[in-house]
Order: sequence, then C-alpha cells, then structure tokens
Amino acid sequence: MPDSPKGALELLEQLRRERDELDTLIRGLERRLGVVSEPDQSELDRPTAKLPISAKSIPLGFFHNMTQADAAEKLLRLNAAHPLTTKEILDAFRKSGMTVNPKNALTVVYTTLKRSPRFERVAGKAWGLSEWYTDKRRRREEQPVAEN
Repeated sequence: MPDSPKGALELLEQLRRERDELDTLIRGLERRLGVVSEPDQSELDRPTAKLPISAKSIPLGFFHNMTQADAAEKLLRLNAAHPLTTKEILDAFRKSGMTVNPKNALTVVYTTLKRSPRFERVAGKAWGLSEWYTDKRRRREEQPVAEN
C-alpha cells in the first residue's frame, strides 16, 4: 500500500478504472450466456449501456397478436444495433408462446425477413433493421438500373 495520500488516491483511481473494465467484461459475458444478474446498488448509481435482451428472457405473450415481421422488428429494436440470427429470432418467438410451424419455421421466418424492406441481412448470417445500415441502402439506391 502506498504511504502518501497522493499514492493512495492514484491507486484508488486505478482500481476504479479496472473495476469499470471488469464490469463491462462481466456484462458482455452475461449477455452471451443469456444470464441476467441482479445489479448491486453501485451499479444502479452508475450509467450503464443497455444490454440486449436474450431469447431466454422473453416473457410469455411478448409478441401476442403480432406478425412475425412486427415481432422481429420489436425484438431487434430491444437489441439496438445488435443483429440476431434467424435461429435466435425464432427461439425468441417460441419462448414468447408464438405459434410457429415446427417443420419449416426457420425457413418461414427467414423468408418473412428477406421479403420485408425493414430488415437487412448482415454478414450472411444475421438480421438487423435496415435503418441501422443506411450506407448500404444508399449504395443500392445509387446503382444504375441495367437496361435490356
């Protein structure tokens, strides 16, 4: 331990920075695992980033009376700027109690998202909202139409 008050203050500040980094890492790992932990009082006092909602935390009836496209949009808005795979979206639908055909549900959800201009395929495996990718949409609009 430092003997001087200045050394102690520097150590305290360094430990606080390390704690913030660890908290960020812990939240990221919890998000990946779908674990939601109870925040302690110090976390409630500090501003934190919004963590994406996982399929495991979707309550029953969350997408009641919604189309698959509307439900997917709602889910993606809760996960702002965090694209989800077709399977993750389907898992959230099932968790909420939404009726989906077990035989071809993945194909139906994929086709629904592909046909809607509200969604954008990201990195060939996930879906995001088109509004998140305005540059991509702008490039598509600027491409000249091929004449026959």
